[in-house]
Amino acid sequence: MSERRALHLRRIQCEAFERPDGLIDLDGLLIDTKPVPLQLVNREVPAGEAIHQMRVRLTIDRERFIVDARASSDHTPYPDCREVEAAYRQLVGLRIEPGFTMAVKRLFRGTAGCTHMTELLPTLASTAFQVLWADGDFGGADEAGHPARTTPLGGCHALRLDGRVVRTYFSDPGKAPST
Repeated sequence: MSERRALHLRRIQCEAFERPDGLIDLDGLLIDTKPVPLQLVNREVPAGEAIHQMRVRLTIDRERFIVDARASSDHTPYPDCREVEAAYRQLVGLRIEPGFTMAVKRLFRGTAGCTHMTELLPTLASTAFQVLWADGDFGGADEAGHPARTTPLGGCHALRLDGRVVRTYFSDPGKAPST
């Protein structure tokens, strides 16, 4: 293996919590550090200290509708970075479903959002699916009021509809897993 020198570390952490009211809090954290001091235009960030430390909390219901959204910054390169935090309230009312990432990119492109906070949103959406998939709760109902089973089946190589995993473990790929 070649000799290497560390240049940058980005850590992303997502956690999910069930609340007493049945809602789910999805907490995302992004931290950027460098192994050497970083000189910004307004100050120096010491080696190993956070350049970015941003948090996003999405509160969702079992149908994956966002009922609350909060963004905050513990560390930013510039004080102005915090001015965009309130913009993430625009997520309230959106549903985490196919097309969510595109909607997020439209809402927060350019100066309308923070690149780092926006990067957390697709990962939080994936976390929502992980939580509800693990619970066997696929959420929602169709126009007739019948349960709508939205699953990750067909969403990745291992869970492709014509693949071995689906054929072996799922009686009907459009429905919940067989037990």
